[in-house]
Amino acid sequence: MVIVATEEGLARIPRTVREGSLALGATKAETLWKIVLPMASPAMMTGMILAVARAAGEVAPLMLVGVVKLAPSLPVDGNYPYLHLDQKIMHLGFHIYDVGFQSPNVEAARPLVYATALLLVLVIATLNLSAVWIRNHLREKYKALDS
Repeated sequence: MVIVATEEGLARIPRTVREGSLALGATKAETLWKIVLPMASPAMMTGMILAVARAAGEVAPLMLVGVVKLAPSLPVDGNYPYLHLDQKIMHLGFHIYDVGFQSPNVEAARPLVYATALLLVLVIATLNLSAVWIRNHLREKYKALDS
């Protein structure tokens, strides 16, 4: 998803803009960093945020790589190197499965399943809305380069 969005963003940039930058004396690296990437950044950011939102909703791959029933601490803390990839994680989707289908008292667990599902939907909706906002903000910011 990120690669396709990046390719589409890069393909949207007119060749004349690149050639104009080179004609004005910019090097290829300067053209890439100061013209091409800023113009493609809305598509790239949108692709990244949508990929994160999609990953937030998918549980099966995470169950194979480190999701546990109860994670006592976060993999991010104030101790160097700040991100501890060896620690286990807990995923909201797995929590829904665990509480909803593995609980001995399903009726008592139902409100917790609904609350967890609502939280998961809100997280994914927030990520998608932030992707739209960032894309629109970056489009407006770099609109002058487009014309």
